[in-house]
Amino acid sequence: MLEAELKASLGDMSVEALLDRALARGFAPEGAVRERDVYFNGAGRDFRRTDEALRLRSVRRLPDGPRESLLTYKGPKLDQVSNARTEYETAVSDGETAEKLLEALGYRPLAVVDKVRRTYRMEDVTLCLDEVEGLGGFLELEILVPAEEGREEAVGRLLALLDGLGISRDRLSRRSYLELLAGKARGE
Repeated sequence: MLEAELKASLGDMSVEALLDRALARGFAPEGAVRERDVYFNGAGRDFRRTDEALRLRSVRRLPDGPRESLLTYKGPKLDQVSNARTEYETAVSDGETAEKLLEALGYRPLAVVDKVRRTYRMEDVTLCLDEVEGLGGFLELEILVPAEEGREEAVGRLLALLDGLGISRDRLSRRSYLELLAGKARGE
């Protein structure tokens, strides 16, 4: 499965005005979650250099819902415009044990990304409003595409939707939250 994704920094934009435009276009709220992502690096392969990611995510529905865990692999980005990548994800019944298993196999925790995500859906498009600890507010637009052939069309749809929401394309970032946090730590 491919995930076609655009990410834009919200900076000083009014989240309320953006939400009004999204709701007017037909997006419906799905709820909010707190996500804690632990990123791993392999002993024999540096995912930062190969543009891959191995992530163990802990998700809790807000305000006080149950916790669940997901293990995700993301391949390298597939184009120069979006964050489209091959993605494989599976539920894990015990996140703490999964983390110990990965470490026992030689994977080392690289960094942690904490965020609160509010999700909205319209047909096959997911809109996420993220408040990322240490980075601020972001918008993500996503479409899951079954095959490579549909990626370009999906990215085009997302760009048109971004324009329709009144978000300038100069706010787009192809860097992951992990990359953005690492860059901030380096003073970029």
